Amino acid sequence: MLFTAVTLALLAQALAGPVDLEERQSSCPNIHVFGARETTAPAGYGSSLTVVNLILNAYPGSTSEAINYPACGGQSSCGGVSYGNSVVAGINAVASAVNSFNQRCPSTQLVLVGYSQGGQIMDNALCGGGDPNQGYSNTAVPLASSAVNMIKAAIFMGDPRYIAGLPYNVGTCRAGGFDPRPAGFSCPSASKIQSYCDAADPYCCNGNDANTHQGYGTEYGQAALTFVKSKLSSSGSGGGSGGSGGSGGSGGTVAHYGQCGGQGWTGATSCQSPYTCKVVSQWYSQCL
Repeated sequence: MLFTAVTLALLAQALAGPVDLEERQSSCPNIHVFGARETTAPAGYGSSLTVVNLILNAYPGSTSEAINYPACGGQSSCGGVSYGNSVVAGINAVASAVNSFNQRCPSTQLVLVGYSQGGQIMDNALCGGGDPNQGYSNTAVPLASSAVNMIKAAIFMGDPRYIAGLPYNVGTCRAGGFDPRPAGFSCPSASKIQSYCDAADPYCCNGNDANTHQGYGTEYGQAALTFVKSKLSSSGSGGGSGGSGGSGGSGGTVAHYGQCGGQGWTGATSCQSPYTCKVVSQWYSQCL
């Protein structure tokens, strides 16, 4: 059912015609979004499409690109590639796509959006640390430092590498996924990340409701967009309107779901009535 909906969404996206990278060879966009799909989803964006499209709609003229990797866990529908081999191929695909784009367009701001296995490969690529359970032993960040500098925000949804206690976690999970980061792990790009996982999820947490795993775009899509907006606006992009729900300047108030605090935050810290600023993590407080 999920994949049928995703397929229809992908078809709708193709008909709508978001600007393809090839059509923008002569000029680089202000913002470029990379999306990585979940296991067994058809080639394309999979369930990352919800957030990818929210960003594209918020910033007209932005472009996007789906990570080309197996997204498999041994199923015949995706060629029988093992989960570990798929993850390794995915990490390499993220590094190749992001580094290549950054070389062509060094001033373009980049956003990563990964869902489930797609979140795992982006997590591994951005944060390093290796993934020994999947046969990936390289602990270095495979992205060029120039590319990491231009990655302004990263959204992981249902990431199996989720573990409780990281500063960028969002959601109700207080445990870990089936391939969690080790205790004490620290990501060098922590301030750029939001990782969404709820307790009932059996893949990023220890729950038993697969439907929870499929619902992050609906549940947290707007919150993810607000976070991305806060990171893009703080870096001085002129890439489009911030839209409703964003934050005002340091002298204003923040709308519902907008960022209102966190380490390094320089924007407004007062919320529009009747909302109050709630601490989500060390790095992020939100008007709720």
